[in-house]
Amino acid sequence: MNRRLIIERLKAFTIDYAIILIYIGVLTGVTLLTVSLFDLKFESINPATGQLIGFTTLTLPVILYFTLLEKGKYAGTIGKRKTGLQVVSISSAKVTVGQLLLRNCIKFLPWEFAHFFIYRLFYFSKIDQSVPAWVYIGLIAAQLIAIIYLLFIFFTKSSRSIYEIISRTKVISAK
Repeated sequence: MNRRLIIERLKAFTIDYAIILIYIGVLTGVTLLTVSLFDLKFESINPATGQLIGFTTLTLPVILYFTLLEKGKYAGTIGKRKTGLQVVSISSAKVTVGQLLLRNCIKFLPWEFAHFFIYRLFYFSKIDQSVPAWVYIGLIAAQLIAIIYLLFIFFTKSSRSIYEIISRTKVISAK
């Protein structure tokens, strides 16, 4: 376990997550403006449509942010650049777009799972029906998967998470 690398990774993700939160704020503002201008009703959106809208406007842009910047000149997101980290293949060569897409799709899978179950939570609450237990189980499972990802970074010899093992990538210090 490389403590310094883990700390730098956490700092990098904190910076990147701050950027994501700013994007969410802008997206929320645009959404509220659009809803008020066109007199749209959130209640009329079914879970599948909400999921599709959420994926295309939030999750997909975040996955692309990570993928495109990690494939770029510096091999890292803004957070990774600020902390001197890069994403490389396990052979320390440049990663392919396919590796990065796989890495980031798996990395943000718990986030998308959470969105899936949150839409169902709102849907069942909206129709005045008790929320099925599977919705709560799904929400808990999404959080557990994210925790497992983090535990892998802390407790594996290589400090790599599941999504890095599967995509054959690793994060290294570029300093």
